[in-house]
Amino acid sequence: MSSFGSPSPFFLAGKKAYAVDRSLRFNDGDGAYLQRTVSSSSNRKTFTFSFWVKRANLGITTTIFAIRIDAANQFSIRFISGSDKLQITDIQSSTAHINLDTDAVFRDVSAWYHIVIAVDTTQSTNTDRFKLYVNGSQVTSFSTSTYPSQNHDTIVNTTNAHYIGERPLPGNEQFFDGYLAEFNFIDGSALTPSSFGETNAETGQWNPKKYVGSYGTNGFYLNFSDNSGTTATTLGK
Repeated sequence: MSSFGSPSPFFLAGKKAYAVDRSLRFNDGDGAYLQRTVSSSSNRKTFTFSFWVKRANLGITTTIFAIRIDAANQFSIRFISGSDKLQITDIQSSTAHINLDTDAVFRDVSAWYHIVIAVDTTQSTNTDRFKLYVNGSQVTSFSTSTYPSQNHDTIVNTTNAHYIGERPLPGNEQFFDGYLAEFNFIDGSALTPSSFGETNAETGQWNPKKYVGSYGTNGFYLNFSDNSGTTATTLGK
């Protein structure tokens, strides 16, 4: 079993690094989360998540991103209790079409992890339909590995509510506890980490860089730079 992480804050390392001014702190005890519902569905087969995450509470299940229609239909990106592994699932009609738990654990609360999740279910090879990258390197070792069937439509990019920092299950919400920064969702493209980060030539450390591509129809970017309030028109805009 391996572990990811680096004690160096990612915003500070490297000469002429891309400046990340702010992150958003989630405290699970506060029940805080962001929510978005789009007016129309878009590409459910091909998309990319990219975000930087720093954990603050270990040993419990904490959700980074989730969509939940009911118990039989849900999508989630979360750290799971006990093992502190990263888990990504897409469940529809009680069938797990995506179910991947990393072998590696995420237990360094001083570290920023860069997570990229690229989905393209149109690919002919099952392992090309879902790719996970941490700090610029692809993760290929999973303790649980269920890949989607070809051309599978996920729940992502539907008109159901999308949550950051919560799994919307009353009484068992599994709120996130930690920090998020540079949260990107790309609608219609399965990208690699090089779109969002780069290795510093002097330090060898993986650093963020500004994404300059298209976001597609329902894509979005959150840099949490507006701290003038805590409403949807400031932190979550």
